[in-house]
Amino acid sequence: MNTHSDLLPHDIMQWLLTVTDDPELTQFSLVQPLWSNFGKLIRCFSPRRQAPLIVKWICQPEEFNHPRGWNSQTSQLRKWQSYAVEREYYRAYAKPHQYAVPQLIAQQQIGDSQVLVLSDLDDEGFPLRPAYLTLKQCEPVLQWLAAFHAEHLNTPADALWERGSYWHLATRQDEWHAMESGPLKDAAAALDSALRNCPFQTLIHGDAKLANFCFSRDLTRVAAVDFQYVGGGIGVQDVTYFLGSALSDEDLLNHTPAFLNTYFEALSKRLSAHYDKQTIETLCDTWRNLYNVASADFHRFLSGWSPSHAKINESLQYHTRLALAQIA
Repeated sequence: MNTHSDLLPHDIMQWLLTVTDDPELTQFSLVQPLWSNFGKLIRCFSPRRQAPLIVKWICQPEEFNHPRGWNSQTSQLRKWQSYAVEREYYRAYAKPHQYAVPQLIAQQQIGDSQVLVLSDLDDEGFPLRPAYLTLKQCEPVLQWLAAFHAEHLNTPADALWERGSYWHLATRQDEWHAMESGPLKDAAAALDSALRNCPFQTLIHGDAKLANFCFSRDLTRVAAVDFQYVGGGIGVQDVTYFLGSALSDEDLLNHTPAFLNTYFEALSKRLSAHYDKQTIETLCDTWRNLYNVASADFHRFLSGWSPSHAKINESLQYHTRLALAQIA
């Protein structure tokens, strides 16, 4: 077990003791370093609260090394801003009574650092981080996404990213230029426009991969973490990204329509308290018709960022072909 002096600078530690109102914080341990050495995720125990806490300490790395070689200043600035967006999401947008997320205890920018103090999802009944899912186990994630998208329908993304996700076209011009010439590259702006101009906008998680969901022990309930790319968008952008992260190519080819049914049934149920039946049906039809476009838009990013990526599989190429025909 590390002492706090091994894991946190003195000024951060003093702030932490103050905001938690607990001078006896103990049992500090490293959960994991943050992406590309942008800081640390740390667990500690609060005797006053009789509960563990999660401290997310974000700091600028001395040397920025993107795992796939995209080491531009643009990439580094985007990542730094993403943590400020996450802090704002927890401060002003999170609805933990509507969908499961960590509870915000405190957040602050301290000098050149950003810090979040959150409740520990392990302690709140979500201790599992499965590396793969059965078809049935995907359902609670789709239900979580439906709850999130319904809760934030028409919510302005003022203090978040104007467009959620880390792959939307405006923020990935370097990758677009790196793409091979062809129909997908040519259609990039049209795909982006179709998503932007959809009349039904919500907030999207923006990085809804399997690794960002924490499961209950029986794998029937989920909570989500890592809201660095939350912002405006349409729900199926999260859905296609999640399914691609969790399922095999064969399962995607065989079961995507059924998963979309599960998602839209859950979304309709969530929306029914606030919207009339016709509005809900129109929204669901509109988003369902843009699933291929959302898939192709992610394919566009991958094609420039990592053209040999395993996610560029038969299923993704199939949905891209449908999208290109759709917008032609």
